[in-house]
Amino acid sequence: MKIAIVVLDGVQALDIAGALDVFAEANKCLRAACQYQVSLIGERAGPIACSNSMQLSVPFDYTAFRTSVDVLLVTGRAHASNCRPKRDFLDWLRDRALQSKRIGSICNGAFLLGQAGVLNGREVSASWADASSLAREFPLARIRPDRVLIRDGNLVSCAGATAGWHLCLSQVADDWGHEFAARIATRLGMDMDQEGRPYIDPAAGKSTLIEKVQRYVNEHIADELSIEQLASAVSVSRRSFSRLFAKHAQTTPSAFVEELRVDAARKILGETDDPLKTVAFKCGFHNATHMRMVFLRRINVTPMQYRQQKRSGQSVHGMPRRMHRTDRSIDFEATA
Repeated sequence: MKIAIVVLDGVQALDIAGALDVFAEANKCLRAACQYQVSLIGERAGPIACSNSMQLSVPFDYTAFRTSVDVLLVTGRAHASNCRPKRDFLDWLRDRALQSKRIGSICNGAFLLGQAGVLNGREVSASWADASSLAREFPLARIRPDRVLIRDGNLVSCAGATAGWHLCLSQVADDWGHEFAARIATRLGMDMDQEGRPYIDPAAGKSTLIEKVQRYVNEHIADELSIEQLASAVSVSRRSFSRLFAKHAQTTPSAFVEELRVDAARKILGETDDPLKTVAFKCGFHNATHMRMVFLRRINVTPMQYRQQKRSGQSVHGMPRRMHRTDRSIDFEATA
């Protein structure tokens, strides 16, 4: 899996360090042929200054980087709303975004993607500090400062530098599954949920509701699961449930349930020969067509394509299949 991270002068060091640490930690648990190959690319090769004055060496300038990549990540920088790179660079960035299977905007890297014309019609996460500027400059984008991490097709965006770690963990989860990504998160001293976001600290007494909901949904995945039913399951009123869930899960109950349904369906598709309509029924989709629509929206492949790629030894993004705990080529039990 080849990943390109775009960095410019004034980049926030956390944007780079967090991403590199996540993929480096994952590589410790992957055999050599499956490891992430990460390249840093800038407007020019050589040293650049991070926003905290740390010096960083960028190996490639964009004109010399010819390698095809699977994932394109764009980092943020100080005063991003007031900076505009050369037109040639923005054209290159747009072309690369169109060619990449996945695109990621870390912190205010969304400004660069917007300037390259990539955000039109897209839903994008942003910090409250950048939301107004982004909305003014890119009126065709749907800016969401109330969400930490958002998936819109093949674009994943996050608000804030530290949220970039969770964005990268979500990429690992896409390739190797949530269990493996959670293992990497633990090695880095982090926790994550199905979308790569951190769980609320249980010690603070705030994650109990989310954990109960997740457990209930997994146990009743074939049911319709209305908000009233979920609220009853955790013994709160519907109104309180909606408010608390939005506050602590940073997503809607319906989106949360849908993601768990997709996870359940992926597991069945990869491990059984059940017909698609049976898989849809077991996982609570209305029918096979509904399941297909949700798969395309969430992971950009159909259920049949997902199954075929799993069976051919590839992940949904062309990587070798996720290894099992019994496969000695991937060390799930290694510790940092």
